[in-house]
Amino acid sequence: MRILLPLLLGLVLVGGVLAQVNVGGPTNVADPAYPLRVRILTRNTSGSPYGGMRMWGRADLFTDQQEQGFDYESTCDEVVMVTHGDERYSARWKKQDKELEMLLSRVGTGKANKCTVKADLQQFVYEYERGTSGAVVTKPLVK
Repeated sequence: MRILLPLLLGLVLVGGVLAQVNVGGPTNVADPAYPLRVRILTRNTSGSPYGGMRMWGRADLFTDQQEQGFDYESTCDEVVMVTHGDERYSARWKKQDKELEMLLSRVGTGKANKCTVKADLQQFVYEYERGTSGAVVTKPLVK
C-alpha cells in the first residue's frame, strides 16, 4: 500500500523528491480537427531534479485505413494514462509521420490540453499477449 498510495494521489519521485503531477486521460468528445485515434499500451516516466518529466512507451495509431504501431517519447506537462478497452486519445499529425498532437483530458477538470509526442512508426501493430502474462507483443500490419 505504501507504493500504491503516492500513485493514486498523482505523486511521483522527481530527483529524489516526491512531487505532484497532473494526469491526462482520453477525451470523451470527438473533435473533427483530431481525426486520428491513439491507444497507449505502455508508458514509462522519468523526472529531472531541474523540473520537467519525460515519458516514453509503445502505442497504436488508428486511421480510417489501418492500425499501425509506434514508439513514442514526450515531455508533456501531464502524465499520459495507459488506455483500456475501447479508450482512445484523439490526435492529429503535427509533423507528418514524426510528431502527433494528442488531446488529453485533465482528470477532474473536464478540460482538454494538447500534448505533442514524437512518433517512430513501426511496420507492425502492438497488442497485449493473450493469456496470463499481459506482455506487449507485435503482429503484422493488415493492409
